[in-house]
Amino acid sequence: MPIEGYVVSHTHWDREWYLTFQEYRMRLLRVIDKAIRVLTNNPEYRAFMLDGQVSVIEDYLDINREKEEIIRYLVSSKKLIIGPWYTQMDEALVSGESIIRNLLIGHRIGLKYGGVMKVGYLPDTFGHTPQLPQILQGFNIDSFIFMRGTGDEEKWLDTEFYWEAPDGSRVFTIHLERGYCNANMLGIKNSYASTIYRAPEGWFTVFLKIYESEPHPDLEEAYNRIKSLYEDLYDKTPSKTLLLMNGCDHMPPQEYVTEVINHINSCHSEFVLRHTTLEDYVNLVKNRVKNLKLFKGELRGARSHPLLVGVLSTRIYLKQLNYRSQLLLEKYAEPLSSIAFVKEKVKYPKELLWKAWKLILENQAHDSIYGSGTDPLHQENETRFLKAIEIASNIAFEKLGSLIKTSDEECDYLIIFNPSSWERTEFVKFLYKKDNVELIDLSSGEKISVRKIDDLKYWANFSELGFIAKNIPSVGYKVYKIVESNEPVFLSLSDNNVIENEFYRIEAEPRKGGELRIIDKTTGRVYEGFNVYVDEGDAGDEYNYSPPKEKDVKILSSSFTADVKTLIGEVVSILDINLVMKIPSHIEDQKRSENTVELPIKTKVYLYKGSRRIDIETIIDNKAKDHRLRVRFPTSFKTDKSIADYHFYVIERSIKPVSKGEDWVEKPPTTHPQHYWVGVSDGTYSLIVANKGLPEYEVKDENGATIYLTLFRSVGWLSRDDLVTRRGNAGPQIPTPDAQCLRKMKFEYSLIFHTYDWLKSKAYKDARNFAEPLFIAVKERRPEENKKSFIKIIPDELILTAFKKAEDRDWLLIRFYNISSNEIKGKIITGFKYREVWRANLNEEPIYKILSGKNSNEVTLTVRGHEIVTLLFNL
Repeated sequence: MPIEGYVVSHTHWDREWYLTFQEYRMRLLRVIDKAIRVLTNNPEYRAFMLDGQVSVIEDYLDINREKEEIIRYLVSSKKLIIGPWYTQMDEALVSGESIIRNLLIGHRIGLKYGGVMKVGYLPDTFGHTPQLPQILQGFNIDSFIFMRGTGDEEKWLDTEFYWEAPDGSRVFTIHLERGYCNANMLGIKNSYASTIYRAPEGWFTVFLKIYESEPHPDLEEAYNRIKSLYEDLYDKTPSKTLLLMNGCDHMPPQEYVTEVINHINSCHSEFVLRHTTLEDYVNLVKNRVKNLKLFKGELRGARSHPLLVGVLSTRIYLKQLNYRSQLLLEKYAEPLSSIAFVKEKVKYPKELLWKAWKLILENQAHDSIYGSGTDPLHQENETRFLKAIEIASNIAFEKLGSLIKTSDEECDYLIIFNPSSWERTEFVKFLYKKDNVELIDLSSGEKISVRKIDDLKYWANFSELGFIAKNIPSVGYKVYKIVESNEPVFLSLSDNNVIENEFYRIEAEPRKGGELRIIDKTTGRVYEGFNVYVDEGDAGDEYNYSPPKEKDVKILSSSFTADVKTLIGEVVSILDINLVMKIPSHIEDQKRSENTVELPIKTKVYLYKGSRRIDIETIIDNKAKDHRLRVRFPTSFKTDKSIADYHFYVIERSIKPVSKGEDWVEKPPTTHPQHYWVGVSDGTYSLIVANKGLPEYEVKDENGATIYLTLFRSVGWLSRDDLVTRRGNAGPQIPTPDAQCLRKMKFEYSLIFHTYDWLKSKAYKDARNFAEPLFIAVKERRPEENKKSFIKIIPDELILTAFKKAEDRDWLLIRFYNISSNEIKGKIITGFKYREVWRANLNEEPIYKILSGKNSNEVTLTVRGHEIVTLLFNL
């Protein structure tokens, strides 16, 4: 029987990378114009795939609006293939909700033009999250195609297999072992021949010659390429087919590929080639093969293709802006808009929310959020994130204001909104025009004293005040009246470098850079050498950390003297630590310079009454180049694994490399991604380190588990070819001085000591409370109800991730997931009435009705371990 080969013509479209968005869009116009011409003139040219994205169509039609009709025709005819994604995102650096919204918006926009490809195509993402099969199945996508992420499992796993999520969801999976460019420009050599142009004022850009004219292919050279792929892949492919990916980064359609196919079919009888779509190919092979091997877990290896793990901390300011953007949309703007919609019949701001989401998703395209491009494009990323923040924060403030109806007298009110699905009590800070005030809890009548923390000037002089807000309702608010007091209450200055509460005694040692000695009063354990900053050379690039080839000089903050000021209060105490490290100014010839610069570090350690959180805020003015700065927490716990918050899941990882990596193209990673927290435990004693927008951690065995939290990396090149952690280049060698992060940066993280595991102790709630702060506003009026909850989910193992209006109907949507591995009977109690509740998929399509009856406000259901649940409420 002849060998079947299926040719899929495509382009992989980075919206921005070593060129900016506008430069690449100019190339995109050429690519799609050529695709239209080829698809309409050559009946043998089956289809052209636009990289599994929808955003590229919007980018094209934004300039060529007159082409919308032909685009609709080609998409609806399944000749021009778009979606299912809005953008080709990264997974590790974005929230679980962001992945869902990427598909949700991709589907909605794709439907407008004729539909999307139902294949989970992510060819170039740097690793894949364990819950991706469940997310894909939530959009009725039962297949996944990828290139990066396999490790030693390649030795036993075929190129076609089943991938299973923690909840048991499975997708048919194809690994592109020879890459998504394996049949690029068949028969054409040097398809990336280019011209580099410098404008008179100094702007550099690059033009590919193939945009101007496509060389006629060498037909026998094309045959030899396919024969080579057959020899390499055929025995590893259970379906006994060849998937020939005819395209690559920013490539236009190969117009003469049908001539190549016809030549091989007529002249080389061992092959039968067909020009097809990726979706048709997947449907063919998944029905042909049934007994495939099964893989579970994350795909985070680098045996055949680099994983490029350093992007987790490259241009850390982008990661922090991404965290802020997602947080404002998911936890405040959408829930408060939903509450205003259901309670006050206020119009839901769908268009504005979509605008903010699209700005975020554009920035979550993999090369953008990685920080692995040129400086100009990442300057645009900052602007996009700030636009999303502007929209989301103002929506949240306005919608909270729409709940306000009444005023008893001439006074101000403090309104606190809780985005969590459990009640919260914690220390909060707010800004007010006076400092001699106190609060009255209008739900209980309790009078509450506030403490002055700091002064702030923005338009006017404000005081930063703090107090413990008690029993803030789940997904709800509480109102306090602000009244004048006799005089302000200040924190008192102490001569001791010690703060303590019911749980901890914390000592700062000035002679050792302000390092912390923490006594856990609950267990009696003492933790030494905490919060030490570790600086080391980084001779890598935007993709990978790489130590200098000559002996690295590691510098610890404990080698310097710090100035420590202690502020003591009834409900909050603060260690104010000021330190100046001296570190090498840069790397020269793979060696850290002997010239040094100052690295000022200002740290505040907060300890609250009744809280087991130790919150830390650090401001660093980076003046050095070519280095990595991390903060260290040596626990002494004996363990061989770490645990980390991830997409709808808590993942366990070995603290040792998963492989020796002898035949890997990149060293097996020891740094890993996290979302809100990372933890270690010896089974009895445990520590969680929570964070706000700091996604990279490492756990080392240093006489026990030591957690390293990466604050930032400073590098000066997009790519280099002289790293010790990776073979060869990962991109063009372009200088990127902005990636040195020579700026003032703020970092926030929190320590949570607990006993037993993270689930039993509920420590994950403390971490989420830190990462998802209470939303506070001062208003001249108040809501009619002084305390109100709109959603409560029982038990706490069911974590709320979305509360929004449904996309296609005037219903409300609630989404949550089971953070545990156990089946749970859950209860959802709402502060609004509804007629019926439907179970829906992630695409917000109702599946079946689970509750019907007028004026209900409580629903129960069973949730599998690690299952994501979406409910639609018909009001």
